[in-house]
Amino acid sequence: MEKEKTIESTLKEIIESRGIKVSWISNQSGISRNTIHTYINGGVPALDKAYAIAEVLDLSVYDIWVSVKTSEK
Repeated sequence: MEKEKTIESTLKEIIESRGIKVSWISNQSGISRNTIHTYINGGVPALDKAYAIAEVLDLSVYDIWVSVKTSEK
């Protein structure tokens, strides 16, 4: 049986560990604070927005949004 995969965001942990503010990411990336909060709370960004945030944080998209295996199908 195959396990299902889901995407989990580590954005909140990254922000907290670096001591940065959502407003800073917003200013640097051009993405609204509300949209970034959506991503922090589990929303999945469009690819261009994911890359913009990753670039600002000097990380890979895969470092921020992690594929996680869940239950069996």
